[in-house]
Amino acid sequence: MELFLQNITSFPVVVFTFLVAIICCYWILAMIGAVDIDMFDIDADIDVDVDADVNINTDINSDLDTEGLGGVMGFMVKWGLTGIPVTVIVSVLIATSWLICYLVVSLLYPLIPWEGFKYLMGAVLLVVSFLLSVPVTARLIRPFKNIFVSHSAVKKASLIGMECVVKTGKVNSQFGQAELEDGGAGMILDVRADEALNIRKGDLVILAAYNDDDGSFQVTKAE
Repeated sequence: MELFLQNITSFPVVVFTFLVAIICCYWILAMIGAVDIDMFDIDADIDVDVDADVNINTDINSDLDTEGLGGVMGFMVKWGLTGIPVTVIVSVLIATSWLICYLVVSLLYPLIPWEGFKYLMGAVLLVVSFLLSVPVTARLIRPFKNIFVSHSAVKKASLIGMECVVKTGKVNSQFGQAELEDGGAGMILDVRADEALNIRKGDLVILAAYNDDDGSFQVTKAE
């Protein structure tokens, strides 16, 4: 135990030990509800050119073009450090860096006779430990990405221009419903139209406008 304490409080391990202590305090606060797990998450609009539809939460071997991304976001996407809260990613990065640094110090430092060289090696080891922890962290978090998938509710206003099939006997300015195929069970929408259009059950209509007041769509007959 004495040797363990000596190693974790000596340079360079002490740097990561301090960071581990911080993340331990954070997770204690998170467990008691004092802080939110995604309090440091940021929403970023990322414009990338791709040849096919891809998910931003891809691993390092994906075809996602990150040339247009820069800074921390570009680094995280490039190495697959996405898909789960930033706080979790940072925690794993720090813990992995600490473990790598500790193992190197424990195994190699006793073989180095010159104290001055130990400090020089320590400065290099800080950077190397972090760089080695990046691919390790990407591998460790990969199985947990599906756990943190968030599903956003469809906004009705975003459905404008889509086609649906009338399910009621007729549609007028007061009443009407239509079904929108969404690839699943379908969506039943309240629709309204000028009675002169003579829209009947089974007709194909286009969602032309959305009314926030009663949550209905103004529709027209599809040509």
